[in-house]
Order: sequence, then structure tokens, then C-alpha cells
Amino acid sequence: MAKLDTMAIVVTAINLCLWLAILVGFVALQVWLSRRKAWWPGLVMPVLSFLMALLIVVGNFVFLSQSSTVSGTRVVDEQTGAVVYQVQQVQQAHDWTVGDTAQLGVLLLVGNIPTIVLLGVYYVGREKLRRENLLKKMNIQDL
Repeated sequence: MAKLDTMAIVVTAINLCLWLAILVGFVALQVWLSRRKAWWPGLVMPVLSFLMALLIVVGNFVFLSQSSTVSGTRVVDEQTGAVVYQVQQVQQAHDWTVGDTAQLGVLLLVGNIPTIVLLGVYYVGREKLRRENLLKKMNIQDL
């Protein structure tokens, strides 16, 4: 049993390191894209992240909208255990509540945390690039 627990901890640590490496790779890619001369390459990853968050929210909206309940009656023969009679009714319950709206709002906010982080990296990268360009212009004017 202890061997199994140790293996689970090792697998979890490896997965955590793998996800951390992927996250660092994405941030490094965003820094590199943000420092390009053109402004638009740095916005590619935040836009993709925003679209993924919207896709998650839309999928959740569709799932919440398609809720249904199943009710029915079943008559079973006591001696054989066979079903003698069975009726099932599926009712579409389309009762949207404030909680569902709040759930989608929170999901949109949480889903856009990567978008906010990527936009922050973009802003910092563009600001450094802008400062470097201003410094070059000042050096040229000094000559």
C-alpha cells in the first residue's frame, strides 16, 4: 500500500513539473511575441485564450439550458423479478435562475485569468520596447 502511495506522489510531482514547464514556455513565448516590432503578434495568445474562455462559457450555457428530468413508473413481478410494465417521461426543465447567470459570470472571470496574465505580459513587453525606442531617439538627438 505504501508503495502505491509513493508512486502516486511521484506521478503527481512529474505531472506538476510538466505543467509548470508548459506554463513557463507559454509565458516565455508571450514575452518573445510581445517584444516584436509589430504590435499584433503579442496579441495572438491573449485572443486565443479569450476565445477558449468564451468557448467554455458557451458550452456550459448550452449544458445548463438543456437540463431535463426523467420520471417514471415501474411494475416488477415479485417472483421472477422481471419488469412487467414501465413508463418513463422526460420533461425539459428550462428554468434559468440567477445562480446560473452568476455561475457563468464566475466561469468567465476565472476562465479569463490566463488572458489577463498574457495581456499583462504584453503590456510590460511593449512598455520596455517603447522605452528602448525612446532611449535610441534621445541618443540620436544627442549626437
